[in-house]
Amino acid sequence: MLSPYAMRQSLPQRRLSAKLISLDLGPTARVTIAVFLMAALQTILVRLPRVGFLFEYVDFILILTVFVGVQPRALRAAMVGMAGGLLQDLILGVLYGASGFTKMLIGYTLAVTSVKFSLDSKATRLLVLPLASVTNTGVFTFFLYFFSLLPPGATFRDVVRVGMLSLLGNSLAGLVLFPLADRWLGKWITVRSTDAPIAPRAF
Repeated sequence: MLSPYAMRQSLPQRRLSAKLISLDLGPTARVTIAVFLMAALQTILVRLPRVGFLFEYVDFILILTVFVGVQPRALRAAMVGMAGGLLQDLILGVLYGASGFTKMLIGYTLAVTSVKFSLDSKATRLLVLPLASVTNTGVFTFFLYFFSLLPPGATFRDVVRVGMLSLLGNSLAGLVLFPLADRWLGKWITVRSTDAPIAPRAF
């Protein structure tokens, strides 16, 4: 049998736990956390000894952009792609703005396309991801070429090899990350049939 003292001690804890339970993150906060988490995960994994080189061909920000972009919310998809890409540019320090623009373009294009064609099924987005990966490699390589930042001696064959390895790496990572994203973001960013597809409030 609990004493009055024990009962009084338990009351603040119950109130605190009730507040924590009622605290729920909205879609904007969840997407923001996901962007920073993907950027941090990429930075950590590529520096792992012995296996880090494998993650050089996985673009976690691109996978998140595709996940968000298959929902018909153009502003949200473009913002996620741009913010995540600029964060990558800041970390890598190669050509600031290149990844930001490329992923913004990919996210916006997917979101606009998903207005007319349903892309958010589990099977469809796994097919969209390789296409987005190839586009990402191609556009980013064009920027490097245009600004004369390609590595000396780089050939078209090298670009194709990197593109194919990125396609494979992103596709395999998508198999793991998409289900996790469904749990973290799924019901918060899913567009209902009554929503306006490309409304500015769509973030």
